[in-house]
Amino acid sequence: MGKFYESIPPELVPWLLKQEVFWVASAPLNPEGHVNVSPKGVRDSFHVLSPTRVWYQDLSGSGVETISHLRENGRITLMFNAFEGPPRIVRLFGTGSVHEYGSAEYDALIPPEDRRPGSRAAIVIDVHKVGTSCGYAVPYYEFKGHRQALLDFFDKRERADQADPGAHAEKGLKAYWEEKNMRSIDGLPGMAHAPRVERTPDCRDEMRRANTPLRGDEASNANGHANGSGKVNGVGAGVFVKSAPRLERQRVQEWAVAFALGLAVAAVYVQVAHIL
Repeated sequence: MGKFYESIPPELVPWLLKQEVFWVASAPLNPEGHVNVSPKGVRDSFHVLSPTRVWYQDLSGSGVETISHLRENGRITLMFNAFEGPPRIVRLFGTGSVHEYGSAEYDALIPPEDRRPGSRAAIVIDVHKVGTSCGYAVPYYEFKGHRQALLDFFDKRERADQADPGAHAEKGLKAYWEEKNMRSIDGLPGMAHAPRVERTPDCRDEMRRANTPLRGDEASNANGHANGSGKVNGVGAGVFVKSAPRLERQRVQEWAVAFALGLAVAAVYVQVAHIL
């Protein structure tokens, strides 16, 4: 049976962060407009900031539907499902905001060391409802790796911009944004600022590979460090959710402590019973 929550249950966070692909759905207000569903599949694209706020690094593509729809009405749904292990589907319903490359919000969430080739925006979602369902009809699939083609394509575009003194090469990334990402297929405005940012897009060599995780233990919290202000790198986050590796270690430690306490209680009980 399906269940609904007002925020992301903590026990779901490690599972969400573990998924290698998720889907994003959005739609224009015009009933004759096109509903869009996009797969997202480069490692560590998705991050959890709090039980009610998540974000993902949005890579460039031949369309700009999600960005356009969010600019118009903000509605968005993220869907995750299990391809291995117990069946499960999770949907995050929320309101999204677009922080394009070159903005302060983008820089706070995606510093140069974590930026992928072609990264054009950070999409932040304020989650107001979480739905879980069985996923019994979803087949098993074996994950074999992430495709490299998209990152290689936009890496060449970025290098063209870097080699151009005006930082706006004919076959560069900014020219691609202007050609492909300024309007949705229904004519809604898409990217607004990134094509005119003065600095040229760049990233670390490691991030040019689709299977590269972020740095060590901090991979799943995506550069974010909670502070007393309730913000992560300057972006309002509320309650910070621990990363998956930390949650898993914490649970193992809790189970070990519980097991040890159980043994101690049992030993005391045996001694007391023997005395009586």
